[in-house]
This record gives sequence, C-alpha cells and structure tokens, in this order.
Amino acid sequence: MNANPPLPQFGRVALRGGLVTAGAQGFKMVIQFLSVIILARLLLPEDFGLVASVGPIVAFVGLLQNLGLQQALVQRKDISDRQLNQVFWISALVGLGSAVVVAALAPAIAGFYGDQRMLGITVASALPLLLGSIAAVPLALMNRHLQFGQLAFNDVITAAAGLVAAAIAAWAGMGYWSLVLGPAVAAVVALGAAWLVVRWTPSRPDFRVESEILSFGANLTGFNLVNFFSRNLDNILIGKYSGAIELGYYDRAYKLLLFPLQNITQPLTRVMVPLLSRIHEDKVRFRDLYVRTNWMLAAVTMPGIAALTLTSEQVVALLFGPRWTAVAPIFAWLGIASLMQSVSSTTGWIFICQGKTKAMFQWGAYSSLTTVASFVVGLHWGAVGVAAAYAISGYVLRVPVLAVMIHRVGPVTAGDFLIMQGLFILSSLLAWLAYLGLPASLTGQSDLLAVVLALCLDYGLAFVLMAIFPQPRRILLTTLANIARNLR
Repeated sequence: MNANPPLPQFGRVALRGGLVTAGAQGFKMVIQFLSVIILARLLLPEDFGLVASVGPIVAFVGLLQNLGLQQALVQRKDISDRQLNQVFWISALVGLGSAVVVAALAPAIAGFYGDQRMLGITVASALPLLLGSIAAVPLALMNRHLQFGQLAFNDVITAAAGLVAAAIAAWAGMGYWSLVLGPAVAAVVALGAAWLVVRWTPSRPDFRVESEILSFGANLTGFNLVNFFSRNLDNILIGKYSGAIELGYYDRAYKLLLFPLQNITQPLTRVMVPLLSRIHEDKVRFRDLYVRTNWMLAAVTMPGIAALTLTSEQVVALLFGPRWTAVAPIFAWLGIASLMQSVSSTTGWIFICQGKTKAMFQWGAYSSLTTVASFVVGLHWGAVGVAAAYAISGYVLRVPVLAVMIHRVGPVTAGDFLIMQGLFILSSLLAWLAYLGLPASLTGQSDLLAVVLALCLDYGLAFVLMAIFPQPRRILLTTLANIARNLR
C-alpha cells in the first residue's frame, strides 16, 4: 500500500466520510445499548463492579499505548516505509511494556481491593493493550488513505464481535470473565481486520525513530495524560468528600450529557484529522474546511445542548424518574459548560494537523490546572458546586485563553472560534426568553412537550440567525446542497 496517496476532492470526501462514520457510530451505539441490556440480564452487579475497578488503571496505562505515534503517521505529509517500520516496532514495544506494567500491578490491585479475583482480571485486561499497539500502524495507514468506509465497517464488526463473545460467555456461566473476554475478542478482530485491509508487513526490528516524530508523539501523549487527570479528578474528589450518593448523581448527569456529544465529535475527528493534515500547508483551504465543519457542528450540537439545559428538570424526570431530581441542577450546570465544548474540543485538530503538539500540551497543562482548581473551589458546595465552578471557570479562564492560543497557531483566528459560538449562544438566550414567555399551561402540560418546545425554539432561532448572517447562511446552504447531491 502506498503510504503517500494523492490528494482527493476534500469537500466531497469530508462529507461522505462524515456520513459514513456517523452511520457506523449509530450502529455502534445500538450495539452498546444492546450490550448494556443483554449483559445486565445475564450478569450480577458484582461482576460489573469487579471489572470496572480495573478500568481506570488500564485506561491510564493505555494512554502510553503507542506514544502518540499513530497520529504522527496520519499527520505527516510524507512517510517512508522505513518510518512505518520504525513506528510499528516502537509501538509494539511500548504496547508490550504497557501490558507488562498492568500485569505487574495485578498483585497490588488485588491487595488494594482485598479480592484475589482482581489478580486474573487485571492480567487478562492487559492483552488488548498489546493488540492495540500492534494494530496502530495499519489503522493509521487506513486513516491516512481516507478509507473511512472500511474503518467504519471494522468498528461495527469489532463492537459486534465483542458483544457476541461477552454474551455467549455470560450465558455459559463465565460471570465476570465474560466482561474481560468481550474486549479481548474485539481487540483480536480489530487487529485482524486492519491487517487484512492494509496488507502491509513490517521488516526487521528497527527502533530508531526520528526525533521529530517522537517529539510530536511525546507532546500529544503529555496532553492526553494531563487531560485524563483533570477529567477524572472530579469523580475522585466528589466520591471522597461528598459521598457515593452525590457522585452517583454527578456521574449520571455527566454521562447523560457528554456521552452523546462524544459520540459526535470523536468520529468526526477521525475524518477531519487526516483531511486537514493533508492540506495544512495551504492555510486558506485549511481555515475554510475547519470553519465550515465547525459551523455545522455547532449548528447540530449547541441548540440541542441549550434546549436540554433549559429543560433539565423535565429531561431528568423523563429519563431517570422522580427519584433522580437531584441530578437536574448538576445537569444544567454541565450543560452550560458543554455549550462551547463541541467546538472547543475540535481545536485539537488545529494543533495536531499542523504538528503543533507542543503548544497543545501547553494548553492542556493550563486547562487541566484551571479545571482542577475549579473542582477544589466548587467542592465546598458538593456535586452542584463542582459542576458550577467548572462551567464558570470555563468561560472566564479557559475559552479566552484557548482563543488566543489558536489565533497564534493559525490559520484559524480567535474571531472564527468565538463568532460561530457566539451566534448560537445568542440564539440560546433568545430561546430561553421565548420559552419563559410561553404560558405555564403549555410548558407544564407534560415533561415531553416541554422538552420538544425547547428543542423547537432553540433550533428554530439558531437557523433563523444563521439565515440572517452571510457566512453561516452560505455554509448552511452549501452543506445542504452537498448532502442532497451525495444522497441522490
């Protein structure tokens, strides 16, 4: 397989790649939903608890899985077979080391929890780390060649294989081992599918990777580490100082809001990083593609988040029932925080695709520091305080600094970043005022009706404002025309 394919028609590829990836993500979400239902009926809560106890440790070590070298292969304009071979062997070595570290920690983990069953679970959970590292180069090549359809297909069959394996094992009475077997089978299928498609084979071991590639990967790994720390410390602090009940409320609110958002932005990242990387030297095209994509991303996500935030009490009552009313204020504050996160989360494309991972790491360190500080300040008021402090600090301390940083990196400007989000924040405020003006007999008739009304107001006003201003109007009409053309 040629490591440096020709440049494609980016607009068409981006749209088709986005549609294919979104479709595959939909299938994966269905599989995940089925997995929750099926395994919950076959296993005990204790089984889930045992495996979940190991999860954070495996996830943390997994951040070192390939030292960011997979993204380095996607980002570089040209890559040689020698460099591919070097990255493969380094990734495999790091994956092996990660698996050994996790396995070596097994006795300590079992001792910490006072349960010898954790010993086998931890050792077995290390296997996917090694398999994932071996799959890093073929997956990077598929992404580099913009094979989004094949990547999407592989994702779906991998998720399905993991579910089938776990369900069969659970039905056979294997208990918690079924939750370990599922990810292992999924990792084997992912590895096999990737290698079958790419048909690339490494040569003799060579561990001399160029310093530029290592620097790129090291800074990206550093960003992932500090980001992981800040993203998980809130749970630790709330659990320690506010108790399991408060943490349960916070966890439900966090996952209810951010899980759908992540399922939109993460697949989009797979499409956009290789595309933007290929044109990063053409600053005009880079900026245009990034801005157009994020206008549409903001149009899809921000009004929905605003509507759900506005009707947080009704949303929680509908989905969780009356026992979970304490989730509503936490959900509302996290919703306010998330309004700008759909676009803010894509700024990583700007850093990665232009090889500016050092600046990305610096931003990650600052963001993590201010995030952790907000958790500590808000902890005095429990889970609601943590969510509120996180939201307020985001607008005051992080968004302005991020705008300045991406402006310095370029070619996307601070104005590009702030204006597209400002329009939808304005539409959200107008929708909020309009909702408050509705008669209580209408909004109080049913929780579902209240949510539907809020969604209609938010999306309606958002698209009205997009139609008023020239840039978003042009982007909206062009995108709709391209979608219609590709669906014909």
